[in-house]
Amino acid sequence: MRRACYALMLASAITYAADSPTKSCAATGADIACTTQGAARGVIENGLLVFKGLPYAQPPVGNLRWRPPVMPAAWEGVRDGGGFGAICPQIIGKEVVGAEDCLTLNVWRPRELPAQRLPVMVFLTGGGNHGLSGVGTSNFGDVKYEGGALVPEGVVFVSFNIRLGVLGFLAHPALDAERPERVSGNYGNLDQIAMLQWLRQNIAAFGGDPQRITLFGTSAGGGNICALISSPLARGLFQAAVMQSSVPTGCEIPTLAEVQSRTGQRVVKAAGCDSAGDVAACLRGKNVTEIVSAVSAATDVLPRTYGPNMDGVVFPDQPIKIIARREHAAMPVIIGTTADETTGWVRSGGPITDQASYAAQIEKTFGAAARDRILAAYPLADYPTPQKAFIQLTTDAQFTCTSRRVARVFSAAQKEPVYRYLFSHTMENDPQLKAVSSNHTMEHAFLFPIAGKYKPLESDLAMQKLMVGYWSRFARASDPGNARDPLWPVAAGDNYLEISAKPKAGRGPDAAKCDFWDALPVQWPHL
Repeated sequence: MRRACYALMLASAITYAADSPTKSCAATGADIACTTQGAARGVIENGLLVFKGLPYAQPPVGNLRWRPPVMPAAWEGVRDGGGFGAICPQIIGKEVVGAEDCLTLNVWRPRELPAQRLPVMVFLTGGGNHGLSGVGTSNFGDVKYEGGALVPEGVVFVSFNIRLGVLGFLAHPALDAERPERVSGNYGNLDQIAMLQWLRQNIAAFGGDPQRITLFGTSAGGGNICALISSPLARGLFQAAVMQSSVPTGCEIPTLAEVQSRTGQRVVKAAGCDSAGDVAACLRGKNVTEIVSAVSAATDVLPRTYGPNMDGVVFPDQPIKIIARREHAAMPVIIGTTADETTGWVRSGGPITDQASYAAQIEKTFGAAARDRILAAYPLADYPTPQKAFIQLTTDAQFTCTSRRVARVFSAAQKEPVYRYLFSHTMENDPQLKAVSSNHTMEHAFLFPIAGKYKPLESDLAMQKLMVGYWSRFARASDPGNARDPLWPVAAGDNYLEISAKPKAGRGPDAAKCDFWDALPVQWPHL
């Protein structure tokens, strides 16, 4: 009961009141949008009207560092929406880049709006909750996270920044003590909720329908979506969800105590604040470079260094348990993975060339108790190379079969449709991209304009058209299939769609050996 009261207090602290008046606009015009903070002018790009760098919360600087987001201040006159805001602090290469004043969003809409409001698609980037926030680019052909491919299909597209890494997810008892809920961490998730509250108040000014908001996200972004579905603070703020290459890290999250004892203590010690009389003040006294580089994120093990925690307030319990108990916000869902999720990690993790190195890597990843059973289920004779065998079994264990498991839980817990996919298209016009096959998150590259060095083949453009069609139809009607494209069955009975040059519906897939993995208790390595 006490935690429930604190949840209400926290919700009221970041909620945009339903009757908040829209600030009157001093200027009018087809390129002007009136928000609750003031008027903004968009710019024409590639035939679309785009509004960039709009604040959805105050800059989380000074005493607002490691605090829930606060409603942005109003501005006078007409705000120029022609430039993106800063990305949130993160490590790119070996340097810390970005600025803490980064809680902004961007809106793409048609130049001419129809009479009826359009569905809204909001993209949550991947990057392990420590990088690639907001507008960034992906690793697949310099794909820009912009609305040029989706908006012509009759939607409004939104991208945004959240606090990342230590600034977005640090949990420590010293931060607990500052808040009435006695919790910490999840600041990046609270940013996501604040962004959705801003959209509820303002997206109609851009032609969007606040009652038809679809979240779609890749990797950590998809994992955050699964967590948000379970959060009482996000209930009613979005109506459909697409989780891409996102399992297993989103529907199951560590506890607050685990995060504090693991990453929280490491950060405080690395920052030199472990003996300070006021630990929170010491941490806030560090500059951005010092605090962001204190404990860099590990990206090749589970659990992740930074991400959501089960604090009893933002996330009351394990998301998957809340969903299984039918206590979540039921909604149409797409969940899926690529056919070769772990290729990049396996290729960078050292050579796997023979039976001995294959067995050693299985033991390192899954533990000695599971090694022989996995070797029997995935004999080298069944695969062209030991490395390919290890890619297959890790993709099955960590993604394909976990995706099936999560889809089963959703399907059993709600009447709203659940759709599942396996993406197997590859990018053939670049030797490096071809070598990683359908690697982790590659499917999201086909939802955005492909620009830069990669020259898409006709097969890539056809795949982009197919993906944009599926995703935009889902946003419009909660059903990605239609008569033009192969019909996408609901996931009941383990149905799924293989998204490839020739998409086909199926069951299973049997090649993933999911029954084996469901019966094998796996202890993931800890940091």
